[in-house]
Amino acid sequence: METANGLKSFLRVSRLYEQFQDLAGTRNLRRWLADRYCRFEGAEKVVDMGCGPGGMLDYLPRGINYVGFDLNEKYIKTARQAYGARGTFLVGSATEFFQNPDPHLNNADLVLCIGLLHHLDDNEVIRALELSKSIINPAGRLVCIEPTFLIHQRRFSKWMMSKDRGQHVREEHMWKDLVSKVFNTFSTNIATGLITRVPYIHIVIECSKGSPSPDGA
Repeated sequence: METANGLKSFLRVSRLYEQFQDLAGTRNLRRWLADRYCRFEGAEKVVDMGCGPGGMLDYLPRGINYVGFDLNEKYIKTARQAYGARGTFLVGSATEFFQNPDPHLNNADLVLCIGLLHHLDDNEVIRALELSKSIINPAGRLVCIEPTFLIHQRRFSKWMMSKDRGQHVREEHMWKDLVSKVFNTFSTNIATGLITRVPYIHIVIECSKGSPSPDGA
């Protein structure tokens, strides 16, 4: 569910992917997300969906129980080489693990989903959300961050985002509609300037298993 033609095909190579991420300035996004949403006190369990080469671990505290998975075997091979002592890395998709549960993916305090869902169609997003809901513990959370189109947005920003490798960048109301099909309790926030060198706009979605909120969000 992504374009991988021309130069974009090189992003499937883990080393080039990480170099591109650094060039775009995504370290700031990861650091901000970890500081604001990864509120850890000890040995919490974190599941990282679409973990890529595992770079998010650079911003998470040591001592957590980390499990990451990704469909790209090259990414997972790199992650195991670089971070194998700090976590468990699995090859597979959210749909596969939803249909065939893995014992490593259970009782999570936090599920992270960073820039994965805009690579998936609506049905695949639903499977990813359902997987997340099934593996977080009663007090657990799902935190997603995805690029999002706004109703009013600068043309250059919208054009840049339209060229993303992921072909399912959605408008804010579309993200909310998808999430509401699985989670009764969730909140969203719009963030700008998280990728320092590219004019992206992001939506942060935080979900839990709590009872429905008065306004349905």
